[in-house]
Order: sequence, then C-alpha cells, then structure tokens
Amino acid sequence: MKKTLRILLLGLFAASSMSLTSCKDDLIDIGILQVMTHDALNGARDGFIEQLKEEGFVEGENIRISKNAAEGDTATENSMATKLATSSDLVFGISTSSALALKSAVSDAEKETPVLYSAVTDPIGAGLIKSVTDHGNIVGTSDAGPTSKNIALFKEFAGITKIGILYNQAEPNSQVQKKECQKACDDLGLTLVDGGVTASNEIFSSLSGMIGEGIKGLFVPTDNLIASSMQALKETLIENKIVTVCADKASTDKGGTLGYSVDYTLLGKTTGKMAARILKGEKISSITCSLSDSFPLEINEEFFKKTGLSLPDSLAKDRQI
Repeated sequence: MKKTLRILLLGLFAASSMSLTSCKDDLIDIGILQVMTHDALNGARDGFIEQLKEEGFVEGENIRISKNAAEGDTATENSMATKLATSSDLVFGISTSSALALKSAVSDAEKETPVLYSAVTDPIGAGLIKSVTDHGNIVGTSDAGPTSKNIALFKEFAGITKIGILYNQAEPNSQVQKKECQKACDDLGLTLVDGGVTASNEIFSSLSGMIGEGIKGLFVPTDNLIASSMQALKETLIENKIVTVCADKASTDKGGTLGYSVDYTLLGKTTGKMAARILKGEKISSITCSLSDSFPLEINEEFFKKTGLSLPDSLAKDRQI
C-alpha cells in the first residue's frame, strides 16, 4: 500500500511539473524550519502537521517530517535551510526569516521544491513572493492582523493617552506593524513611545523605560522575540496595571491583556491544506496565497482579576472565554 501511494504521488508530482527530491524509501520527506521555539510558531507547526494527517499524510506512514528550530540564530537558520533544501520533497518555513532562508536555499540548490510559508506578515514586501497569485514555487499564509483595530482597543479604557510598542527592530514583520501602529495612534490621538529592541536582554529594560515615561498601555505585535519573552514580563505588566494589547493569542495568554489575535494553529492548518493539495498533484501555481480572516477578541481574565481593572462593557459582547 505504501509503495503504491508513493508511486502514485510521484507520478502526480511529475504531472504537475514539480521537481521533487528522490527518496530511498516509501516516505515523502517534509522539512519544517521555524526561527525559534515559542507557542505561536509551535502552533503553526502543529496545525500544519495535524491538517496533513487529516488529509491522509501521516508521519511515519507515508511522510517523514524533519522539525527544526534555529532559536534566533541566523547562521543556524541558513544552515538548516540548506540541509532541508537538499533532502526534502517539500519544505515549510514558519516566520519571514525561515521562509526566506528556505527560498534562497532551494534556489541555490537549483531545485523547484515547493516552499510553503506561514507567520509571514508581509510576504510581498519581504520579497518572498511577487503577489498572492504570482508566487512561483512558493505559497502560504500571512499572519497580518488588524493593527488599527487593536490600537483602537486602548480608547475603550479610561485614562490611556500614551502607549508603548515593544518589538524587535530586526524583524521585518514588526517594522511593518510599527508603522501601522504609529499611523493608528496618530489617527486616534494617542502618543506612541518606541520600545524597539535588538536582543532579548534588552526587553525588560525597554519595558521599564517606557513605564518610566508614563505609558498606561502597551502594544505587542506578532513578534517572535517578544512572544518568547511574554511570560517573563507578566508580573511587571500586572504590577503596573499596563493594559497590553497583543496581536497573537499566545502572547495574550502568556501575559497580555487582550487583543484581536491571530490563531496560529488555524493558520498552520490552512497552510497544511495547501501542502496537501500539492502532495495530491495540484499545481502550486493554481493555489492563491492567503491572509488569516479570523481575529477573535482574546481576553486574559487573570490580568483583570489581579489588577482590579474592569473589562469595558463595550467589549464584553466580543469576549472569547
């Protein structure tokens, strides 16, 4: 049965003009690369694998999955990408840097291996694809969220006129959201304090400095460096009653307050559906890159209980608890 499926799939790949790496056994090799380990990116990875299983592609039965996390190290990320590009039939990059590393590695290897991506805020601006329909051998899902809608949440809380933004200045997706945040603040009459950092050891001091400048609110975009540190910031945010709006669910759960958030598990599942279509023989050119279209209001009840602050009545109807 495995051999029959393998032969069928390879025939379909050939028919769709995909040049895939030959395997020594019956398993299709899928390589996954994520920039670092944290709940949001793990959710995208797990959702991807779960959807593949639902589509009939089961690890150990007809596919073999190599899971890799660079833990924020660029050299490691590029090295992992090179290895995956030469050993995989399909690769999946989770985050802008991982997707770009895989795109470059596949090109350097002179292959046309399908490159899937997720958790990329601006795939066109990052140079990953030309457009959602003109994308070569690359397709996936963006985690671009409703930044202006999230910033508007601060206006629901009395007394918040100055907010901070905590983000990694080196992450392209965060730079995009920083600009969106500034525009939204300008439109709403909020003062924005820039809390950009370049390394994890700067995060706490940046937050402390913004609190010292009088911020009452904090915006956390979909930022890998900050997401991995949210748990460590939790008590400081509670102690200072800083209303923290997060653009991803995992950051809200780990220490934020609320936010219209991306569900990375669902995003991963959407990408998994794309991968399954390719594995079943569909041409990658016929698949359209997509955005998340679901941003439920996530609320961290613990924050309100510990700070004594109240959730505005205007938001109660949208609560997700």
